[in-house]
Amino acid sequence: MNNNEQLEEAKNIYIGRLFTLGGSVLFLVGSLIAAIVGYRAYVNLLTPKS
Repeated sequence: MNNNEQLEEAKNIYIGRLFTLGGSVLFLVGSLIAAIVGYRAYVNLLTPKS
């Protein structure tokens, strides 16, 4: 394996890891939003309506 092939493989691995990190961050943000919306709905149901 020559130097150019190693550089190309390292670049592809780096890009793949960036996509993995981006997907994980997106999942974390979506989960946080879902938890906040669920908590607000829960609190809304607990408050007595007059």
